[in-house]
Amino acid sequence: MRVVFCIYNFVDEKLPLQPWLTIHKVAEGLVKKGHEVHVVTDVMNPAKITGITSHAVSSLRGSNKVEMRSMLEKLQPDALVFLPTPLNIATTSWLDGLNCRCVGFASYPFYNASELITALKIIGWAEAKQYIRHLLVPRLYWARKMQRRIQVLVTQSNTTASRLAEMLKNKLPVLCIPPGIDLNDWPVLEAKNKAQAKDIQLLYLGSAISIRGFYLALDALTQVANKNVRLKVLARGAHDEAIEEINNAISIRGLNERVVVRGGWIERAELVREIHRADAVLQPFVLVPSELPVTAMEVIACGTPVIGSNIDGLPSTIGAAGTVAKQGCSAALAEVIEDFAKDPELREKWQTGCEYQRNEMLDWDEVTDKWETILRG
Repeated sequence: MRVVFCIYNFVDEKLPLQPWLTIHKVAEGLVKKGHEVHVVTDVMNPAKITGITSHAVSSLRGSNKVEMRSMLEKLQPDALVFLPTPLNIATTSWLDGLNCRCVGFASYPFYNASELITALKIIGWAEAKQYIRHLLVPRLYWARKMQRRIQVLVTQSNTTASRLAEMLKNKLPVLCIPPGIDLNDWPVLEAKNKAQAKDIQLLYLGSAISIRGFYLALDALTQVANKNVRLKVLARGAHDEAIEEINNAISIRGLNERVVVRGGWIERAELVREIHRADAVLQPFVLVPSELPVTAMEVIACGTPVIGSNIDGLPSTIGAAGTVAKQGCSAALAEVIEDFAKDPELREKWQTGCEYQRNEMLDWDEVTDKWETILRG
């Protein structure tokens, strides 16, 4: 089987992130199973992966129909994977009439108006506009184009699968295949026996920015009366200027005694140790750019609960290994943290939930098998 993945910005630095991570791993897996795999992307120096042939085009947009059709006529795929958003599925006419199975990889979160209005109040127009523009495309129009241009949709969370099935009125198959994980990279290093602890250590991972809910987390901590609840921030990649801005935000909120910050890059082994030292990891995303943050899976695999927000794939990914608070609401997040801090039984329940969620996770070979079945039709 000859498979073509059409994905924008397929470069080395994107490969650890979604959706590039899944495409990278599935493409590698298909090659190992004897399939021929190509990547069509809009960068001149795409990531080089053994066994996978990359092809550069000027754009994957619908306006580049002539070049894209020429490329696909040359490759003659048996199956093609495309990333549909409301805007690009509505405009990408080079998908019309393809003589192959076309699979939509819906890694983009399909937000509703309420979620975007909530986000707009917190993150501002500059960050929200890329999501709002998709909302401006009439649903009836893009839904019809979706049904005409692809044969099946794949999502990475049950949340998005359910939402798309409802939006498309079940006229197109929508299947959920979660990301894979190498559990050897995220081991349970020691038994968690912290349920009776009085001091609660929370951990925030990733860029300290509004869209990821960083300032929301700080605001929530100011509302938590229990002074034994502390927060460590691993602002990976942040250097001196960014660290100074983060510390200013902490100081303004009077949290200097309760929050510590570490920037720069952290090796995986040290990151795993930090995850294990924490009682819970905060992921209060206002919006999730790629539907499902794989960090949530990695944290849970290590046996540490996650407190997230009820947005995108977080609810189904966290499952029994924590909980979600109302999107964009610091008071709701503070209430969850207070309950977690004062209830040993709840902490023990979530730790047990981590073991259950870990056992449900797929490795990349299993994920590839599921993708192969769908690509074959």
